[in-house]
Amino acid sequence: MKVQTTNKTKKTSKLSFARKLGRSKAKMATKLSESEKIETQDFFEENFVKDDYEYLPVTFTSEDLPLIEYMKSSEINSNNRQKIADNVARLFRCLKAGIWYQENLDIHVAKEGHLMNGQHTLEAVAQFFLDANTPSGSEVPIGFKIGCNEDAMPYLDTQKKRSPEQNLMIENVLLNPTQKAIVLIEGKRVIHGKPFGKSGQVNFFEYKNVIEENTGILEDVFKDRVLSKDFPNKAIGYALFLLAKENKELAEDIMNEISDFRKDEDRGESMSAFKKDGGALPKEHELVELFRHEKNKKMKSLKSKTDRDCYRQEEFFPIAIDWLVLNHNIDRKVFEV
Repeated sequence: MKVQTTNKTKKTSKLSFARKLGRSKAKMATKLSESEKIETQDFFEENFVKDDYEYLPVTFTSEDLPLIEYMKSSEINSNNRQKIADNVARLFRCLKAGIWYQENLDIHVAKEGHLMNGQHTLEAVAQFFLDANTPSGSEVPIGFKIGCNEDAMPYLDTQKKRSPEQNLMIENVLLNPTQKAIVLIEGKRVIHGKPFGKSGQVNFFEYKNVIEENTGILEDVFKDRVLSKDFPNKAIGYALFLLAKENKELAEDIMNEISDFRKDEDRGESMSAFKKDGGALPKEHELVELFRHEKNKKMKSLKSKTDRDCYRQEEFFPIAIDWLVLNHNIDRKVFEV
């Protein structure tokens, strides 16, 4: 374990605990001896338990596994919430991909010596060093705030997280509603195998990978489309995205049909979509009208307009697939996710 410092007169770390224990990944498979446990505890208390607040930037290696295991143990991590496996997995994927920024998170240690946050980070780092595919000599920098007031704990990690689309905007990645829906759904499918799953976090760099790998489809099939406000981007958009992976020309033709239909001034009125004043909305393409019909049918059956589920676009996804298969003679396997 190395302590980073801006003091040029102290180029080497005074903390040589890792070398002192000299434990490898293989040795971590066995339990620490009692003397090693005491040594680990003493080292933690000497270097991470302080009466006065200070910032301690640390670089961990696999040799620091005993210390990491101690930090995330119940001995000093008894006040924290239960770990969420999905959050650990998300951080682990960042480490594996080399997308790790020390600035992202500081782990807080109270002056009394207990961990105030960071248990997901430490668990992910431990898994990273224990993973057989992790390159030898890998390092993970983490910042520690030590000597913290324990009264601050209820206020840690309570800020509202940015949404994936907000992160994309920070990077000036501009997507229209259909493209955005596709990227978010495909990100879930690639990482978790469930495109419409409610749970499962996806990292920003993983969404960027989706965009980079599918730029041609997103640009050629879905860019610069004028669609109705109630166009089901998740259902029809994602179904056509899957089709475009196999037959981009056909997917583009269908999107052209949907977009061009709106140019017809005599297209009539919708039988299933209405304005707030009760008047009918303009008629849309047959596939969009089918969505409106299914939505209207379910909404009429609801006992209360406050029912939480209403009509989710993912409910229409299999119906959109059925329509595409029937009307364009497409192999249903194209839409398997």
